[in-house]
Amino acid sequence: MKFLVAIDGSQASDHALDTAISFAAPLKSEIILLSVVEPLSSYVPEVMLPTGDWVGWRGLPDVELEHKILNAGQALLQKAQDTCAKAQVESRTRLETGQPRDVICLVCKDENPDLLIVGSRGLGSVERLMLGSVSDYVVHHCVSPVLVVR
Repeated sequence: MKFLVAIDGSQASDHALDTAISFAAPLKSEIILLSVVEPLSSYVPEVMLPTGDWVGWRGLPDVELEHKILNAGQALLQKAQDTCAKAQVESRTRLETGQPRDVICLVCKDENPDLLIVGSRGLGSVERLMLGSVSDYVVHHCVSPVLVVR
């Protein structure tokens, strides 16, 4: 069996990893650890100048900041991989860039895991409406079975 776990550094993703380990350890299964880093344009919104022109991050690349963000994602994956190693569970990592909900579904299609395990941050209905919910999206759009852990 093969499990895919989305890691984002939240307590919910820690619970998802713990759940994956509890499933994988007795089965001697592999866990694929996935962290998705959003593009810089996701962090800085576009703004309208008094001239009516829209200005955004896309035109202002910051290689150093991108490098720091990628390193943070890699550090999350390394911590999760260390947790798997302590539990004597085989794991490998994938660091991807893009919108998490879309990338998780694409990686599921590519890896074809027996189960995708994601954490739920427990957003209320208003927050989910405003911010969206990655776990809700992947439940409805992912090709693999999905387990949402709180």
